[in-house]
Amino acid sequence: MLAVAISAISAAAVLVRLAPQVPAPTVAFWRCLGVALLLSPTIRRVRGRDLALTAFAGLALALHFWTWFESLHHTTVLRSTVLVCLSPAWTALLEWAFLGRRPTARYAAGVAAALAGVGLMALGAPAEGVGASWAGDGLAVLGGLLAGIYMVTGRAVRPRVGIGPYGALVSGSAAAWLLPVVLLLPWVQGSPVPLLGWDGRTWLVLAALSAGPQLLGHVGLNFAMRYLPAAVVALVVLLEPVGAALLGGLVLHEWPGPVEWASAAVVLGGVALATGRARR
Repeated sequence: MLAVAISAISAAAVLVRLAPQVPAPTVAFWRCLGVALLLSPTIRRVRGRDLALTAFAGLALALHFWTWFESLHHTTVLRSTVLVCLSPAWTALLEWAFLGRRPTARYAAGVAAALAGVGLMALGAPAEGVGASWAGDGLAVLGGLLAGIYMVTGRAVRPRVGIGPYGALVSGSAAAWLLPVVLLLPWVQGSPVPLLGWDGRTWLVLAALSAGPQLLGHVGLNFAMRYLPAAVVALVVLLEPVGAALLGGLVLHEWPGPVEWASAAVVLGGVALATGRARR
């Protein structure tokens, strides 16, 4: 399931870039709403505490998508996915602080190696014709922190709530948090953008984001979090920049240089090191 999920979320950055006319919160809203509707028949009664935690996870997910999607308009696909995938470091710290799960030495070494690989990827020169900015990079880092909060919260809920109900509720919650932003923010900025009325190609991109990165990707990660610590799941997400870099080259012609490709091997090695003991 992790393999399927990582393959799906690797396509997210490229899909967002294929619909540049749609504001970041609007993309996030339709992505989450589609999955909430698809999984709504699975919803069952959930305890009040778990429902509150799920709503909080939905808020973190909504803010994660908003900040990350916005970063993709200000920096390259590679840099954005690299920086947003620093979430394992945040996740491990949050699990230690709030769930009392102290990272093992093996996990810490794997994280260090994987993050070193991620850092090397960020050192590569931007693709030709594509700029990068501190604002875009900062939004991606913030998106990674919010993803860590979302994963740790989900880990606390998933042992008691099935994947179908949780996927529907957390996606629906994220869409509900985003709706007022989608409706009001464009008017505050003085450039209203319709919630509806996109052309057929744009709707296909939004549908692909919902069915792929959200349903197979995020719901798949939540499925895995019932059986694995959130920090391990978050570490495997470090593979996303590798897939995103390949797709960015094929679709957007943002081909990484030799430094990025070499560092991908370092990322894979760190993931293998950190997850090996958990798997046994």
